[in-house]
Amino acid sequence: MTSSINELVRMGDREGLNEIMDNNDDWMTQFDAAEALVKMNDPRGLEFLLIARESEDDEIVAVAEEILSSPAARRMLEQMETSKKAARGERIEKAKLRLQQNKKVFAYKVVYVASGDIMLEDPLGEGYGIDELEQAGLEGWEVVNMIPRHKRAMVSGIDDHIVGAYFFLKREITTQAELPE
Repeated sequence: MTSSINELVRMGDREGLNEIMDNNDDWMTQFDAAEALVKMNDPRGLEFLLIARESEDDEIVAVAEEILSSPAARRMLEQMETSKKAARGERIEKAKLRLQQNKKVFAYKVVYVASGDIMLEDPLGEGYGIDELEQAGLEGWEVVNMIPRHKRAMVSGIDDHIVGAYFFLKREITTQAELPE
């Protein structure tokens, strides 16, 4: 870590570290700031590393994975998972109360469909089924939105191609038995 990051850690300056993590031009300096934030139990550093792990640059992914395997990061991930489980349990209990009061409850999920499954040729113009969505529809799920996923590719210059789509689904829950565990 650089001396400026060490100094911010010594002072407990989480905002200064966050500023470096978000705005520095050197990605290694950003990672040093993220690692320092993780050691200070600040979730912003962990979030930065989780996003960096999805990079297309193998070196960035390797550094993010290395930091995420540290005891401090593993402890934060466990704490985050425990908090998520507790919050989900609370939401399910509230949903049960809503159902008892004859109020509406909905479930939501996202389904990703690759463009090859969407962009099939249809020479007869009869339409075609998308298995994932058809199955979801038969289970009571309704498509409420769709967001295409783009990826840049080098063809003749840089082209933007749609490689698939995220479908946002919604289903009304009418009984407690339909609630997730």
